[in-house]
Amino acid sequence: MNRSPGIRLLLLAACLTAGPISCKPSESDRPPAGGKAAPDTSGAASSATAVADRGMSEERNPEFEARWDGFYKSAYDRGDTLVIGTIGDADALNPLVSTTKGASDVEGLLFLGLTRTNPDFSHAPLLAKSWEFSPDHRELTFRLRDDVYWHDGVKTTAHDVKFTHERAINPEIGWSAIKWKEHIKDVVVVDDYTVKFIFTRVYPYQLMDAVVGEILPKHLLEKVPPAEWKSAAFNRNPVGNGPYRFKEWKAQSHIIVEANDRYFMGRPPLDRIIFKVIPDQENLILQLKSQQIDFMEMVPPKFFQELSRVPHLQGYVYPSRAYGYIGWNLTHPIFRSRKVRQALTHAINRQDIIDSVLFGFGEICKGPVHPIIWAHKRDVPDFPYNPDRARQLLAEEGWKDTDGDGWLDKDGRRFEFTLKTNKGNQIREDICVIVQDQLKKVGIKVNPTLLEWTIFSEDLNKKNFEAAVAGWSVGLKMDLTTMWHSKSIPDKFNFVSYSNPEVDRLIDEAQFEMDREKARAMWHRAQDLIAEDQPYTFLYVPRQINFLHKRFRNVQMETVGWNYNVNQWWVPRADQKYK
Repeated sequence: MNRSPGIRLLLLAACLTAGPISCKPSESDRPPAGGKAAPDTSGAASSATAVADRGMSEERNPEFEARWDGFYKSAYDRGDTLVIGTIGDADALNPLVSTTKGASDVEGLLFLGLTRTNPDFSHAPLLAKSWEFSPDHRELTFRLRDDVYWHDGVKTTAHDVKFTHERAINPEIGWSAIKWKEHIKDVVVVDDYTVKFIFTRVYPYQLMDAVVGEILPKHLLEKVPPAEWKSAAFNRNPVGNGPYRFKEWKAQSHIIVEANDRYFMGRPPLDRIIFKVIPDQENLILQLKSQQIDFMEMVPPKFFQELSRVPHLQGYVYPSRAYGYIGWNLTHPIFRSRKVRQALTHAINRQDIIDSVLFGFGEICKGPVHPIIWAHKRDVPDFPYNPDRARQLLAEEGWKDTDGDGWLDKDGRRFEFTLKTNKGNQIREDICVIVQDQLKKVGIKVNPTLLEWTIFSEDLNKKNFEAAVAGWSVGLKMDLTTMWHSKSIPDKFNFVSYSNPEVDRLIDEAQFEMDREKARAMWHRAQDLIAEDQPYTFLYVPRQINFLHKRFRNVQMETVGWNYNVNQWWVPRADQKYK
């Protein structure tokens, strides 16, 4: 997920989301498919729709930068505390080690990246005050601020940038975005506040690859062997350089960060932010209503109307960056047939899921590229709800009810599988039940299995599943490598073991194509092939629903992240709750 400054959520391949998800760009105002009425969001604030990707460009957006910088010249009060309810605890507070969203949200307040991301995905200065490419575009030089300090008083310098890059590409550390750095040949310290990235080749996303990830303190971590990073004491007691500094972490209870008085842009208005762990969505809703917490992200749609009537709450509904799916384990004998996978999608009524589980806050998803990404193709091959067509395809593959027991079978084996998802996510739990019922109608037996999040995630990483209901929160870079290239099968994101040589070829060529229209054509072809193969049944693209206490001001929740400007939120002194 994003953080206020910096580019962190950029992992296109993305993070597996522990909670529900959301989305939709330019088509967000279009009524949902099937002629259903759009949900009434008149009581909610809605940010602008998503915009075309400018993240690969050096171009800066002065409008967003002026809005950001202008805040520090405006009048606001200091004080108060923001209490955030979160369904999962952090696993570590070190950006190169952590893997959970709970960690990412905290790290975004503690650490700075070289740049931050604007709502239009363009880059804005942060630790780097400027940057420029060499004439041949193979070198990218950043000039850093000289007034940024680690929270222990040591200055942040170019040596920290080089050190972080060297650790990020070390396979012993196992950073999830390591592939983003594979075309960076070297990082050179020119002087204490100038650092140069040298690339092996020219390609569209050089700037994004250079700035992804936060910078870490060399003086505190250089003596930790890479093999010991996952257990380093730093991960439980981090020292950052961001607008907030680490105060306290009680496992499975809360994490507290406090305002950094020496932050180079000025002390943030809120005194502290508390991340309170409440591993149950129903309990989160109760605590939001009773004002025990101030903010909840990704609110289940069924609570939208109820929370909209709570006087002290403000709803925020906007295009998000996620989609939901059922992943089929392609190494399992049942799911090796493309025709069977197409039949499964034909047998699942996705619009019914959107209407009954998302309450209309979403649209049918058809392919692997999210609509907020510039290369998204809307008209990929689709397999709409059609149980008769599903039965026909299954029969063509030899699946018939030969013994009259109501279940399909083939070679003495019943068509039966386990469908896993994570416990506590009501949307996914409901989807399991609906899919179980819908597939029963075509003679397929589904056994839903609910697992604790960590166990579910580990099972996917180990490919220990038959089918799984899950979701991706996508990054801002157009690249299908991490999830859909066959070379990524040993990694954790291509956990369904998808492999198509033509898709591999298209990915390999498109990611380096500098002509945007040529690249678009290749990305479109790759999307067609993946949709035709149906390694997932792509379910839905939901909208983001968040609720926040009304006492907070200057709240700008954007598709790049709910916390886009959280270090600029403030509360009028008369409305402050905590001293």
